[in-house]
Amino acid sequence: MNESDLLIVGAGSAGLTLALLLANSGLKISVLEQGPAPTTGPVTLKRVSALNLASERLLTRLGVWQQLTAKPAYQAMSVWEADSFAKISFDAQTSQLPSLGSLVDNEELRQALYQQLQGCPAVRLDFNARIQSISAGAAQNLVSTEQGVYLSRLLVGADGANSLVRRELKMPQRFWDYDHHAIVALVKTSEPHQATARQVFLPTGPLALLPMADPHLVSIVWSTSPEQASTLCEVDANLFNQQLTAACQSVLGPLDVVSPRSSYPLRMRYSTRWVEQNAVLVADAAHTIHPLAGQGMNLGLMDVAALAELILANVSGGKLTVETRWLRQYERWRKAEAQQMIVLMEAFKRGFMAQNPVAKLVRAVGMRAVDRLPLLKEQLLAAAVGERDDLPQQARPAVISYS
Repeated sequence: MNESDLLIVGAGSAGLTLALLLANSGLKISVLEQGPAPTTGPVTLKRVSALNLASERLLTRLGVWQQLTAKPAYQAMSVWEADSFAKISFDAQTSQLPSLGSLVDNEELRQALYQQLQGCPAVRLDFNARIQSISAGAAQNLVSTEQGVYLSRLLVGADGANSLVRRELKMPQRFWDYDHHAIVALVKTSEPHQATARQVFLPTGPLALLPMADPHLVSIVWSTSPEQASTLCEVDANLFNQQLTAACQSVLGPLDVVSPRSSYPLRMRYSTRWVEQNAVLVADAAHTIHPLAGQGMNLGLMDVAALAELILANVSGGKLTVETRWLRQYERWRKAEAQQMIVLMEAFKRGFMAQNPVAKLVRAVGMRAVDRLPLLKEQLLAAAVGERDDLPQQARPAVISYS
C-alpha cells in the first residue's frame, strides 16, 4: 500500500509539470501512469504544440525549457481567408515582445519533465500501472491497481481526454463533434518561412503552417472533413503536395511533405464538474478545444500552475489541508478561462464556416478593421501570448526592482 498527500493519475506534460511544481513543497507525491515511461531519443517532431510566453516562463522557472532542443520561436503571425479580403497580422517587434510563442515537440517536453523529476526524492513515479478502480472521499482517495493500492489526501486527474478518473468518479461531461479531422505532417517549403506562423481559413476548415527551426520546414495542422482528411492521407505524396500548395495559395512556394501523414478527430469536451470530494481534474481531462488557436497545451499548463499555487497556500508544517473552499476556487478560476476559450473557438469555427456572401463580407470588413486598430490588436495579442493579469504566479513576467 502506498500513501501520499497527492496522487496524480497521468504522466503527460500536465501531470509531470504539477509534480515538478510541488516537488519541493514537503509533500509526498505519487504519479501513476498506465503507459510506459518516457524514453530518451531523437526528436521526431511528429506532434508539436504552440506554447505561449506564459507557458515558456513556467517551464523556464522549472528548469525544463532550457533542456529542450526543439523550440523554434515565431516572431510573426498572419491569418487570412482564402476567398475574401479578410486578413490580419501580428508581429513581436511591433508589440515589443521577445516572440509570439514557440513550437515544442510534445514527447521531448514530456522527456524533459521526466528527467527533471529524477532528482526529486519526494516524487514517486509508477508507470505501466493497470488501474482497476478509483474512488474519492472526504477523508482519503483510493486507487486500486494490479500492483497495489494507493491512498491520498488529494487526487488529481491529469489522464487526458479519455480520463479514467473522470469516468470512474462519474464527473459529467458535455461534448460535441467538430465534424473535422486534423491532418498533421512535416512539410518542406520552397521559400523560407521567416519565423512566421500562418493560418488560412478555407471553406472546409483552417490550415495552419507552423515554422520549425529549419527555415524551410513547417509543421501543418489541416482541419477538414473526415472524408477529405482520409483521402488526403491516402493519396500519393505528389498529389498531396499539389493540393496542400493550392490550399495555402502557394504562400511559401511549392510544398513537399517529408513525414508520414496522420489525422485525428477533433472534439470539444468539457467537464461540467471539475471537483468531486477531494479529487480534481486538470488539462485535457477537464477540457479539450479546437486546435485552430493553438491554446490547448497552454490551458492545461495554466491549470496545473493554478492548482499548485493553491495547494502551496494550503500546506502548513508539511501537511496538506484539503478543503472544499479552495478546491472550488480552483474550479471557478480555471473553468472560467476554459469556458471563454471554448466559446471563442466555437465562434471562430462557426463564423468561418458560414459561406454566404453577407457573412463573408462581414468577416472581411471586421478583420480588416481590427487589423487597423492597434489598441484592440494589442489586447487580442496579449490574451493569446499569455500577458494577462490573472495568470498563476509562476507564469507571470518577472517583476524588476530598481531599489
